[in-house]
Amino acid sequence: MPDNFLWDVFLSHNRKDKTRVRQVAERLRAAGLRVWFDEWIIQPGDDIYAGIEHGLEYTRTLILCMSRAAFGSDWVKLERNTSIFRDPMNKDRRLIPLLLEDCKIPVVLRRLSYLDWRSESDEVLAQLVQSCQPPKQKAQTRSQRRRTSFALPTGTISSDNPLYIEREADAYAMAAAQHAAETIVIRAPRQMGKSSLLKRYRSACEQTGKRFALLDLFGFTDEEMTDYPTFLTTLAQELWEELGQPQRATPPRLHNQREVTKYLERSLLAAISEPVVIAFDEMDRVLGRAYQNDFAAMLRLWHERRAVKPIPWAKTGLAVVTSTEPYLFIKDVLRSPFNVGLQIELRLFNETECGKLNRLYRARLNQPEINQLMELLNGHPYLTHLAFYSLTGPNPLDFSTILQWAAERSGPFGSHLRALENQLMDEAGEALIVAMKQIIDDGKAPSRDAFYRLQGAGLVREDDDRMVPANQLYARFFGKLR
Repeated sequence: MPDNFLWDVFLSHNRKDKTRVRQVAERLRAAGLRVWFDEWIIQPGDDIYAGIEHGLEYTRTLILCMSRAAFGSDWVKLERNTSIFRDPMNKDRRLIPLLLEDCKIPVVLRRLSYLDWRSESDEVLAQLVQSCQPPKQKAQTRSQRRRTSFALPTGTISSDNPLYIEREADAYAMAAAQHAAETIVIRAPRQMGKSSLLKRYRSACEQTGKRFALLDLFGFTDEEMTDYPTFLTTLAQELWEELGQPQRATPPRLHNQREVTKYLERSLLAAISEPVVIAFDEMDRVLGRAYQNDFAAMLRLWHERRAVKPIPWAKTGLAVVTSTEPYLFIKDVLRSPFNVGLQIELRLFNETECGKLNRLYRARLNQPEINQLMELLNGHPYLTHLAFYSLTGPNPLDFSTILQWAAERSGPFGSHLRALENQLMDEAGEALIVAMKQIIDDGKAPSRDAFYRLQGAGLVREDDDRMVPANQLYARFFGKLR
């Protein structure tokens, strides 16, 4: 039986009670508990028995949802007996009966006190949450408390965060921030730190007195991006709000890039005396839309406008952030904004930086274990942070557990892996999944476009004349998909 658990709660129930049990699961999760609920964990094609066995093994507390249907279920009986076998006297209270309805309780369970959920009261919920809380840890030293003070790595890391790892790209971006008007292109696969670097660049620009307008296309709705005029008008509205809303510069309805450029020149930028940087994050959201070429050409025009129309463009910088190979945006190099200005590419963490995170998180991995982590993740920034958080967070896992369950849907990287799988399916059905498996098996993709899309997702890279998975984790997870 493990000492470290992936979940706090396993909900054992019959499918006929699914609706009520799902509500319990959601309320327990909202209370901060890690919940194993079958429809959240077991995906189509998964081995159901293996998934349940794994859940029972790595969950601290089993909640037995008691009903007439449950006591007639072989699955529920198996889960109940497994829990009883591991702790026959229930000394650690790893089995908590929860009564859903009037029913005849088996003799083996009558000796256990149960919680009555028939009325679904808040008081009973509070008791249930308290009963499922992890046991209180012994008093920690100051050093140990500092080990668990870091937040779950879920997105952008601020530059003042002690866990932020500077790379060569940071120096290039900080230097660019000192120039009056610069075009920079930040390129890297997803979750490599592009948005964190853009945040640092913004801070450096603002320290020099520049106005900074960040247009994060991830926050645009599909409705706002459906047609070109709506997208451009929304874009202008965002610029107007980001740059301080001078009243006489309120954007009208805009229909094409020419009208947007004139609006900027004659109204918005003309009303601002300071230097300005216009930054576009998540440019990949434009990919595949009918207007992608026109939009990219507009940004290239803004870059070149500095030479032909210094006022107001000589004081206007551009920053473009993308995960996707620019070739997929626009094939005409003369109309592309991705091959001008300062090109900044973020690389993976190296062994030294991985060792630095080991010290910062106080994970205490030895050198062979650091080497194993590098072999598994190949220095992927987000995954490396997540691994160290899993080792040192509020419910730490041991290193062997992380290695053993790394490529499982319910393992420490499970949410990330499932999100990547869903992303590929959303973009191209099964085509990109098939392309990924072909790269794993044969070292080549069915097309260059497929490789670029997988590369943009951070899943593959080129190694001399071969295409290979970006790391062992992705090779193991996608290699076993059927």
